[in-house]
Amino acid sequence: MGNEQWARADGNARITQVAGDHITYASGAGPAPRALLGLPDAPPALVGRDGPAKELVGLLAEGGPPVVVVAGLAGVGKSALAVSTAHRAVELGWFGDRVFFLSLRGYASDGGVSGPQAVQEMLRHLGVRDTDLPESPEGRLALYRAKLAAFAQAGQRVLIVADDAGAVGQVRDLVPAADTHRLLVTSRHRLVAPGFAGRVLPLDELAEEPAAELLADAVLRAWPDDPRPVREPEALADIARRCGRLPLALAVAGAVLAGDPGLSAGELAERLAEARSRLEALTFDEGGVPVGVRAAFDLSYARLPADQARIFRLLTVNPGPDCRTEYAGLLTGEGEDVRPKLAALVRASLLTEQPVGSGRWRMHDLLRLYALERGEECAEEDGREEVTDTFLASLCFDSEVAQAVLGVNGPGSSGPGLPSVAQALDWLDTERPTLVAAVGFAADSGRLDTAVTLADLLAPYLQLYGHVQERLLMARQVLAHMRTAGTPDDTGVALCDLGSALGQALHWPEAVERLTEALALLRETSHREGEGRALNLLGIAYAATHRFEEAREAHQGALDIFRELGVVHAQGTAWVGLADNLQYLGRTDEAIEAHRQGVLVMRVLRDRHREAGALGGLGSALWQAGEREESLAVLEEALAILRALGNRTRMGWTLNAIASSLLSTGSSREVRPRLEEALSLFRAAGDRHGEGTVLVNLGVLHQLEGRWTQALEAHERACALLDAPGEPTGRAGAVRALAGTLGGLGRFTEAEEAFERAAAGFAAAGDVEREAKCRQEAATVRELARRHRRWWHRFTR
Repeated sequence: MGNEQWARADGNARITQVAGDHITYASGAGPAPRALLGLPDAPPALVGRDGPAKELVGLLAEGGPPVVVVAGLAGVGKSALAVSTAHRAVELGWFGDRVFFLSLRGYASDGGVSGPQAVQEMLRHLGVRDTDLPESPEGRLALYRAKLAAFAQAGQRVLIVADDAGAVGQVRDLVPAADTHRLLVTSRHRLVAPGFAGRVLPLDELAEEPAAELLADAVLRAWPDDPRPVREPEALADIARRCGRLPLALAVAGAVLAGDPGLSAGELAERLAEARSRLEALTFDEGGVPVGVRAAFDLSYARLPADQARIFRLLTVNPGPDCRTEYAGLLTGEGEDVRPKLAALVRASLLTEQPVGSGRWRMHDLLRLYALERGEECAEEDGREEVTDTFLASLCFDSEVAQAVLGVNGPGSSGPGLPSVAQALDWLDTERPTLVAAVGFAADSGRLDTAVTLADLLAPYLQLYGHVQERLLMARQVLAHMRTAGTPDDTGVALCDLGSALGQALHWPEAVERLTEALALLRETSHREGEGRALNLLGIAYAATHRFEEAREAHQGALDIFRELGVVHAQGTAWVGLADNLQYLGRTDEAIEAHRQGVLVMRVLRDRHREAGALGGLGSALWQAGEREESLAVLEEALAILRALGNRTRMGWTLNAIASSLLSTGSSREVRPRLEEALSLFRAAGDRHGEGTVLVNLGVLHQLEGRWTQALEAHERACALLDAPGEPTGRAGAVRALAGTLGGLGRFTEAEEAFERAAAGFAAAGDVEREAKCRQEAATVRELARRHRRWWHRFTR
């Protein structure tokens, strides 16, 4: 009897018995084909991502973590980085054809692909037909893990790219059990949860140059011969900045330019300059469907719980670039409990803490505009107006405390409950961008009295500690609102503030115009104290423009008014201004006496800041009078006061003054450490004018010590730093120093040309005396060059 043979076929299978069972499949039956290398195409260019790409490749290599999550703001380029890196891993031969891609749509309104659905989709990719899938999710998960385990046993690595996950639940079951495989996830959230050990790789916006390059690349891909990237590089860079260097925004801007070849980059930059309409401008209509930044942000915002959404909206009440935790608690009413909710926004890539652990929170620029839109929509619900009043009142109070401790208008306050000088200064330095922005914000929102109060509190600090541009911006903002909503007296005072700020910024012609306008207005309204202040400031501006006699009359007029009114502190400032002017006029003895009067007034009033300033002027006058020992002692006294006050900018100028005095004697003793400290202070503050001025003296020191090459480097750098509008005298001085170095190196023709340029600079500044001296020096060098050429000609014969 022959052997019985049994076989069973399912579905469309058919059994043919030959010698044993041989199973064939009808069309559409049998194992499904695997989705080999199911990756989308790599982006044409991965611009500006060399660092993250290198790090991610390293994480996918053997020995890396099983799970990597590329997290970041919507539109920051997470998918592009992940797909590009997956292609790179294939090129390296790490995963063979076992690379799979899943689009999870985690931020879709329906929640996207669930965790069990993701496992089922992966089984399909691995060649399992739906008809062969286990019925239960647990069974499918077990089969998925078995498949991965089989690959691992065979020494074959698998890479799964799970794109756009919205929650850990979508990818938790995809985590490979074997360390040999990799799961690469992209998400707007930093996916962290108990039992889910994924390495998070946060992705930020691009740097400036790569952002502009990406924008140009988007245009040139559509129009390879497009002249705009070459013709308008600055406008493209401006567009990139307005886009917050966010790849999605750059892609939209690039599409706008590519879609309208006649639109100049400059025109698009102008459209994007208006913050209120920027998100609308960064929208591209793609077949009736708006594609852009706002739509991408909508998906993230929709996922927020109500309490986090409210915090997200209210953080924009703070007009500064970032927000400290204490102010976030004040804005939201959460108090000390706000940090966990801020951290939740960080995990959602809607906020960053920079640096980590600092307690300072920042939104991307475009995201902030989006949050502001949502905040204004929900203003009544959130109590936005009341929150704004509370926040601005807090800034005013904290500023008043800090100014009182620093003593910017008199004796400094100290005692229990008050911060130290260092703490007050640290708070002002840290919050300065927010405080200055708050002045404009208060004025724009109709809170002009609050804006003026805050500006008055900040102005002395900004002036005394050398924050010139912030002071100038604030003064312009206040004046603009005063011209439309203020009284004539208020407008005159605002004009004085702007004139003072313009002078500190070395914009002397405009300073004279504004102060002249202020003087006329304040005289018209009989505001005597304001008139005196305008005169005193005009005296400073007149002296800076070499109108010395007019300056003397202005200072004397101011002093007379302040004496009449009995305003002692203002008398001290007038004495100092008059003393400086007398010194310019060469009336040194009178200048010394006036300086001593200024020092005395400020010392009696215990105004340490202005006492130090008066001492600096006295030291200069004493040196001019030949009283060098007393001069240096007075300057050292001023330096000690400024160190105690933490005034690094004015310390730099005082150190430079001491070094300059010593250099004028031809001595290099004790000069170098003072110049190096001054240089360090100015560089730390980003003060180009101060740095350039110190480098002039450092170059002279190199000359005295015979280091002519180093002197040339210092003077060339000084000329570059001082080559800015408003600095004609400083620039001319640097060019003159360079000319001397070139002469010392025997480069007489270049030296002559430099002396002539310096003379022209002094002439433009109205400094006739130094112009004449430079002309004479040019003639001297010209003669040296002539003699050198004659000697060289005779030598070569």
